Amino acid sequence: MALKKRQKIILAVLTKLGDEATTRQIAEKANLNINGVSQSLGAMCQYVTCLGGRGGETKWGLKS
Repeated sequence: MALKKRQKIILAVLTKLGDEATTRQIAEKANLNINGVSQSLGAMCQYVTCLGGRGGETKWGLKS
């Protein structure tokens, strides 16, 4: 599946943030809506893994 523009932005931001960040940190750095970022991350299980947490404080990491 090809990545959508928002998903590419999220992966780039996550990389800049050291491969681990919360949904809120990613949304703020990318200047995107937190709910949209959360939805996108949930659909990106091939690229990211959920490290725990709730809501905007859910932590995500890049898969190696």
